[in-house]
Amino acid sequence: MALRNQPYLPLYVQDYLTDEKLNECSPATQGVYIKLLCVLHKMEEYGTILLKQSDKQSDKQSKNFAMKFARQISFTPDVIESALNELLDNKVITIDGDILYQKRMVKDNELSIKRAEAGKKGGETTWGNTKFAKANTKAKTIANSEYEYEYENVNITNTKKDKFQKPE
Repeated sequence: MALRNQPYLPLYVQDYLTDEKLNECSPATQGVYIKLLCVLHKMEEYGTILLKQSDKQSDKQSKNFAMKFARQISFTPDVIESALNELLDNKVITIDGDILYQKRMVKDNELSIKRAEAGKKGGETTWGNTKFAKANTKAKTIANSEYEYEYENVNITNTKKDKFQKPE
């Protein structure tokens, strides 16, 4: 399962709390950052967001991204732009052309994709390209017959102690 399809954000709490670059940022910026991570988690390309031509209203990329994020998170464009500039200055996030991304999220996505491909390859090798394991019907039949033979002659009667008794 791709990271973006998970209902939760894999947040490494210790890394978040001890991130020196992030700790240099103001509390308001850290709040914007958490919301930003949530938005980046849902993007088609995990951890990145593309600034479309229709989103470009200014010459400053941070202002353009702030306007885009203002439609998605509950902060004003000015607060978001200030936070983005602070996050960029502290190298917590990166803007490369028309793409804003968070390095750790991109790296985690690449690792997730490699693991999924390796798992798929291993599964195909193990099961011979079939999607489901074949049931062992012989074992199932034997197990059921043992159960039937064991209790075939048992007469269940209700006693004061509510225990089962065998016929005498």
